[in-house]
Amino acid sequence: MSALRHSARLSPFQPETVWTLEGAELVERRGPREQRFPLSALTSFRLAKPREGGRRRVLTLGFGGRRKLILTAQSYVGPGRFDDRLASFSLFARAVAAVASDLAPRARFEIVGVMAPREGLTWVMGFLAFGVVVMLLFAFSPGMLAISIEIAARMAFVLILLAAALPWLGRSQGLDPHALPEDLLPGG
Repeated sequence: MSALRHSARLSPFQPETVWTLEGAELVERRGPREQRFPLSALTSFRLAKPREGGRRRVLTLGFGGRRKLILTAQSYVGPGRFDDRLASFSLFARAVAAVASDLAPRARFEIVGVMAPREGLTWVMGFLAFGVVVMLLFAFSPGMLAISIEIAARMAFVLILLAAALPWLGRSQGLDPHALPEDLLPGG
């Protein structure tokens, strides 16, 4: 039995990455390195659709905690040049969704933008929180107490406002793993 596979070169300084679906495991091979991800541990299946159209697709698979796997439909060839591999990507994404929906019934299947607003805001909040900590550390420097506390307080206020807006940002669109959209993953 041959394993289903998809491959792409993600960046100029990395060898081609090959993903294979071997039974209930997703295997990622990049050069001599190999990682195995059991699909029963899948927590999120996020298919990114391009805002401007085109054939670019990105699939992000979360496996709890910080373990994440990113698959792309285009392979890097050279500066500004990409090889379109949407056919094998679509087939592979559909197979992963079908197997994972049975093995990980609690996993979230969703369609997101290339950079969802919620995710972007979370990054901004993280950087802002880091800035607050740095400003508070500057308060220990001679002559910096008043200005550091004032700037940190303002940054913390903005952080609180952003945190209050977070629940109202739209979540991603739900996705049925057994009926993936033909316009996003053609050839199913």
